[in-house]
Amino acid sequence: MDVAVLAFLVAGIIIILGFLGEEFFKRTSIPDPLLLLLLGVLLGPIFQFFAQEELLAITPYFSALALIIILFDGGLNMNIAEAVKNSPRALIMASLGWTLNVLITAGLCKFLLGWRLLNGLLLGSIVGGGSSLIVIALTRKIGVNEEVETLLSLESILTDVLCTVGAFAVINILLSGELSIEAALGSVGIAFGVGILVGIGFGVLWLFSLEKLKGKPNSYMLTLAVLFLTYVVATLLGGSGAISALFLGLIIGNNRSIAKLLRSRATVSIDDNVRDFHCQISFLIRSFFFVFTGLLFTFSSFYSALFGILLTFAFLGIRFVIIRIATLKSNLQSVKTLMTIMFPRGLAAAVLASLPLTMGIPNSEAFPEISFIVILSSIIVTTIGVVSMKKQAKPSRYEYN
Repeated sequence: MDVAVLAFLVAGIIIILGFLGEEFFKRTSIPDPLLLLLLGVLLGPIFQFFAQEELLAITPYFSALALIIILFDGGLNMNIAEAVKNSPRALIMASLGWTLNVLITAGLCKFLLGWRLLNGLLLGSIVGGGSSLIVIALTRKIGVNEEVETLLSLESILTDVLCTVGAFAVINILLSGELSIEAALGSVGIAFGVGILVGIGFGVLWLFSLEKLKGKPNSYMLTLAVLFLTYVVATLLGGSGAISALFLGLIIGNNRSIAKLLRSRATVSIDDNVRDFHCQISFLIRSFFFVFTGLLFTFSSFYSALFGILLTFAFLGIRFVIIRIATLKSNLQSVKTLMTIMFPRGLAAAVLASLPLTMGIPNSEAFPEISFIVILSSIIVTTIGVVSMKKQAKPSRYEYN
């Protein structure tokens, strides 16, 4: 079959499966990413319709696109008041959970696989955080309280950034041979600070521009261009493009609150077409990304698969402890089980898993395989947990007083 014809055939199947997957999720609570990942495995490793070497070349570009689109969508639909209210708790959950995951992974790699400690820290940095893409989608669809949705979304977004910054920090240490904790912590602070400032700056400027563009054709495409420029500027300044995308969406999505905060007399609002069209774009990118992740899967060692499953349950145990600490003496006690099972891996792990190998990090051949097993098994565990909870409880279970 001609390559172009095959590509269009696969694209059509992905879109249809993505749509059917969402409908399937509404009826069964089984997340559509699981189905899309398995489709990717069928098309890639099993039937070999696509060469993995060719896909690796476009991985950094497609992954970055998926990340900023999804995080912009998360900010666009997030209540800024709830975000501010929940940010301290989310920061504690994200930083403490990610740090423990990294340390446990490094220890297991050292004693079970015989790896260098730095290689274990790198793998832990890659798979140590939850997937904002899946968490944001899941929390919206299962009907949790807005505060819980915002808390879990913020936590997963923060771990995406921690995974990215942490992985690059360890990669730099491995390549340079110089260990500097101060430099690593400094890079995290700069990444967050610059990303936030750039996202807010672009967001405020574009917010008032959108008022003048309301009703004009193709206004969303200009918003998409601003999103790309925000990412580029933040990255060039040493910040996190992911964080800048989130804050750009947060400013635009909370237009009325921001206008009131700035004491602007102008009536600031955005065209509903912007939200609707971005929702469609997010659906398309998300569907393709998970199939793409499945295409990159390789299976060469039964022990790597077992180790990936072991890591998944270690992360679940750590999360159990973290959630108990985070919900102590709070009104979140009734949803702590739900919060515990919200630990699926996805976007960040898939994006970062192939980087050590492409950047020449020694003994990193097993990273993509272990990372994929962690992604797949964590999604399965989350799925089983969500389905079990929905069968055992009424929808009101997810609300609290």
